[in-house]
Amino acid sequence: MSYTDELTITGLGAAYARRQIIADLSLAPMQPGQVISLIGPNAAGKTTLLRSIAGLHPTTGSQLLGTRELTHMALADRARLVTYMPQSLPQKVALTVLEGVIGALRASPIDGDSLSEQQLLETALDVIARVGIPQLAMTALDQLSGGQRQLASLAQALVRSPRVLLLDEPISALDLHYQLRVMKLVNALARERGMMVIMVLHDLAIAARWSDRIVVLAQGQVVADGTPAEAITAEVLAHVYRVVARVEPEETGLRIAIDDILTR
Repeated sequence: MSYTDELTITGLGAAYARRQIIADLSLAPMQPGQVISLIGPNAAGKTTLLRSIAGLHPTTGSQLLGTRELTHMALADRARLVTYMPQSLPQKVALTVLEGVIGALRASPIDGDSLSEQQLLETALDVIARVGIPQLAMTALDQLSGGQRQLASLAQALVRSPRVLLLDEPISALDLHYQLRVMKLVNALARERGMMVIMVLHDLAIAARWSDRIVVLAQGQVVADGTPAEAITAEVLAHVYRVVARVEPEETGLRIAIDDILTR
């Protein structure tokens, strides 16, 4: 399958109790097949934005996927289009990795109702292998380490082949090998399937290397939005992170050197 719908966000607002987290946020159309990274300091609104797109947090404004207005869509209907991977799975889940991925595939509107039991098994095992944890297929989810649980959660998200995949810090618990493996896989699947991927990342160098587009958030507002070279600049890093930095282009992305912190 290959998707063609753009996602356009206009005037989005989100609050917790009386505290406004995001106010009147707008983003130019995000394209199928793109990997878009959200970066910014703590409490910038990154996770709130992902949860808002997923329909897990009340919002105002418009979130238009093609001709569909997500804001007014029932959560079950939205989940057929948008898949959200939180930072961690629930702690007590009485399923194996394989059972969890098969369950996610069964719930997929693309393949879940049409695949035979053998096809479900083969598809689930293929995704588990591509993520890099075939040896854990029969391991219970509640027996996994933090990094292993993160990979199992990613397999559950990827097997659904959503139009929009939302990943909240998908590599935060992983070692360097698996960080790069996950970023390569997510990029490859985005292009193969025409799937839009929006993810929160804290590592600026990884975001610069593997993203088509970077959105920099601070205090619920868009500070910069564009290609990695356009969005990650010394001026933006000084404003958002309060650091003195040098940013230079290189073949695999950007070289970012942090020289000092700003104290004023």
